[in-house]
Amino acid sequence: MGIAGVIFSLLCCWPLGIPALIFQLKIDSQWNQGDYQGAQESADKAKKFRNIAFILGSISLVISGIITVVNMFLAAAAVEEANQDLQEIEESYGDYSEYDTEDLDQMNEDLDQLNEDLEQDLEELENY
Repeated sequence: MGIAGVIFSLLCCWPLGIPALIFQLKIDSQWNQGDYQGAQESADKAKKFRNIAFILGSISLVISGIITVVNMFLAAAAVEEANQDLQEIEESYGDYSEYDTEDLDQMNEDLDQLNEDLEQDLEELENY
């Protein structure tokens, strides 16, 4: 696999891809210096780190995919539940067309009055 495999292992699991790259780069210089045993050891170590990086990278990709799928199902369930809650709220309030604008204006005035009363009560509590 050579240098391409080492670079790919950097992408899979960089903490193990870095030593694989270092040992891979040592092979040529050791071979050219006549250190055939050292070159073989560096090649073996590069292969070991590269293979471990591939395995760990593959495992992490599978786990990431599983987590993504689970999150998608959880999000879909949450959206469905929110839609059901919204539908229940809409059904409990009924159709707004049965109210005329005067009723809605009166409701708004009542809400404004309640809001003012709450603000006054809060001010009284803060001053207490």
